Amino acid sequence: MGRFSKLFLNKPDVAVKIYIVVPVDEASSLLDELVRRSILEPLPAGDVRREVEKLEARLEIAGRTEKIVQELSSRLRSVVEVEVKELPWDLDEGLMKLHNELQETMRIVKALEEESSRLEGNLEKLVALRMLLAKAIEAHSTNIILDYEGSLVAVKTLYGPAEDLKKLEEKSLETLMKVEAQPGKLVIQVVFERKTYDELRDEISQFEVGVKALGSHDAGELMALVEKQVDDLGRRVEEVRDKIGSIVASKAYEIALAKIIAEDVLSKIGILREARESKYLTVIAGWTLKSKLPEVERIVRERKGALIAEDAPDPPVEFNNLKPFKPFELFTEIMGYPSPHEWDPTPLLTYLYLVFFSLMFPDVGYAIGLIIGSRLVLPYFVENKETLSKLVKIATFAGITGIITGVLSGSFFGSLLGRYISAYIPPVLPSLPPRLAALEDIGRAILSYIGLALMVGYFTVLLAHAVGFYKNIVFRNKVGIGSEAIIITLMLFAPPAIKTVLGFNVDVLGLLKLLPGDICVKIALSLLVAYAVFRSLVDKPFGALLWIFDVLGVMADTLSFVRIAGIAIGSAIMAELLNSLIASTTSALAGASIVAFVVGFVMAISLHIVNLGLSSISPFVHSLRLIMYEVSSKFYEGSGRRITPAGVKARVVKIGTPVK
Repeated sequence: MGRFSKLFLNKPDVAVKIYIVVPVDEASSLLDELVRRSILEPLPAGDVRREVEKLEARLEIAGRTEKIVQELSSRLRSVVEVEVKELPWDLDEGLMKLHNELQETMRIVKALEEESSRLEGNLEKLVALRMLLAKAIEAHSTNIILDYEGSLVAVKTLYGPAEDLKKLEEKSLETLMKVEAQPGKLVIQVVFERKTYDELRDEISQFEVGVKALGSHDAGELMALVEKQVDDLGRRVEEVRDKIGSIVASKAYEIALAKIIAEDVLSKIGILREARESKYLTVIAGWTLKSKLPEVERIVRERKGALIAEDAPDPPVEFNNLKPFKPFELFTEIMGYPSPHEWDPTPLLTYLYLVFFSLMFPDVGYAIGLIIGSRLVLPYFVENKETLSKLVKIATFAGITGIITGVLSGSFFGSLLGRYISAYIPPVLPSLPPRLAALEDIGRAILSYIGLALMVGYFTVLLAHAVGFYKNIVFRNKVGIGSEAIIITLMLFAPPAIKTVLGFNVDVLGLLKLLPGDICVKIALSLLVAYAVFRSLVDKPFGALLWIFDVLGVMADTLSFVRIAGIAIGSAIMAELLNSLIASTTSALAGASIVAFVVGFVMAISLHIVNLGLSSISPFVHSLRLIMYEVSSKFYEGSGRRITPAGVKARVVKIGTPVK
């Protein structure tokens, strides 16, 4: 979402786990510098040792994985280009999974290669035998004995290295045939004396071609049998080779991914092994924010160290908002810190909080009093300076928006000074008649404000569900997408359907101008049925009941915004009652104008300050409730952890006695 996201739904500043390898004599000063700058959350010594041991285990797995990758890559029949778009979030788990998967693939490949080697050895012997038979046929030998064991002699057909076979020839009675099958290898037909054969049986068996199964002594028939076996074995060898190639090719993506991760691990954390084996180096481990990483790298380089940074599962976070939104991080903090994978809703909640507060607090005088009073009163109740500063800024922003809505409603201590605003700026927001003089106007103002509050509630709840819908799209939650889509569509068609059936004028979007009322009713009922079926299917067995609470929950969330009208009207009525009291008192002193003015002024200040104190708490609490339950609960989880860097805050201490 880029820079634009900082104005609505921001991303938190996520921490990375870092390992610093530094000379022992520089470690102390490096830690002092990082603590002074509050940019490192160090891990305890025991955790550091365990983390380094984990990294060493990862190094070992990465080394083994790299060897497997090299072995499998060498078995690819051609160069394969693989596009790796993203790495697994948990690199340790991803590397281990890839290692185990490729190791199993390598086991299967080696088993097939052993079978292929065995088949190729048999094929080589058969080819050599075929050459021997070809020579026999060429010499017009129609009957040939390839294997015979009698009481006096034994005939054997052997194939193997020339040097080994020549030694056996020297011990034989006669060599019947000899053919050089390939450079350095011979196939021979020799006759041994039976006694000599028995003595050399084990040695001779290593070179036997294995022709007993052929049976026939006819050279032509033997040649046909051998030719058939050569063809069959050749096909089997090719099938096994093709199978090996297809298995390796099917793992091309895993091989490429494992290559990237293994090389990355070996290049990044290989230095840790040196640190563990050296008495001159030490390791410091901890968390630092990504925004602070360049600063940490600079400090480490200055001390002749090396830094390894990696994304780790469930890292801590820190808020990353623009300066105007920082005070309102206090509200988000109440609900929990954002996790590394979700948005920080502080900017959006800031806007909504100020809107809700200003609608509950539409009075220029009270808003100014809030700004001033927050600076005077809050220090007595809030000791933490950081929290105090945030609350004062929140009150200031709320007061400014209250001044705006006060002008729009023509209220400045009610009608006490508000009538002068109304004389120049016609009220835009509903306002009470001065001193509650006209009952009809009071009722009209109350109903108008309730309508305004419900309209604000409707669009706010719709916005909250729209954000939830967008979040589910981003995180590919199909169930969430379907649920939010139906709820949002139902919220669009329910108001015109209610107006058609019950006659209440709640068609805020004016859909009845575009569609007939009966069509809107049918669509709304269809959506209700669709949502009931949807929840029943995805949330067994309670989905058949829970859908009712979801639908009623949307209505309850919207009606909850009536509190805006109640608090605003209640404070306004109280202000007008005080104005009536002030007016009646000053009227009784009409004969003494100066006394009447002083008494009226004192009464106005004191009574409206009391009302300010009473009426400023409710908008604060109820605006907070609305953004927590009616808004953020639709899309915000707040399951993250805030980073807690070690640091020392500088303090100014005055000592000595001033010179008089």
